[in-house]
Amino acid sequence: MFTKPLTHQTITTHDLSQDMSALNRLFVAAAISPRFCAGLLKDPGNTVRSGFGSEKFQISESTMRVLASIRVSSLPEFIQQLDHSLSHQLLTAKII
Repeated sequence: MFTKPLTHQTITTHDLSQDMSALNRLFVAAAISPRFCAGLLKDPGNTVRSGFGSEKFQISESTMRVLASIRVSSLPEFIQQLDHSLSHQLLTAKII
């Protein structure tokens, strides 16, 4: 009987729960404000960093890189692309 694992692999993980909470608030802001939504679609990185009114979005750098790279013409497309990119990022997490 083996009492120790044969291999030991450390997997890099990122807790997306804080990002998801911020993204939910971000999408609500985009849904209620056509001006914020237009900014999000035109320049997502700067728009998210600028916040919405007094609301600031605390989003990890890895998620911000994904957000800033999205170029689409509607909020549903933005959400779909973000979902696809974040899902792909999770599936291809590196083992160190």
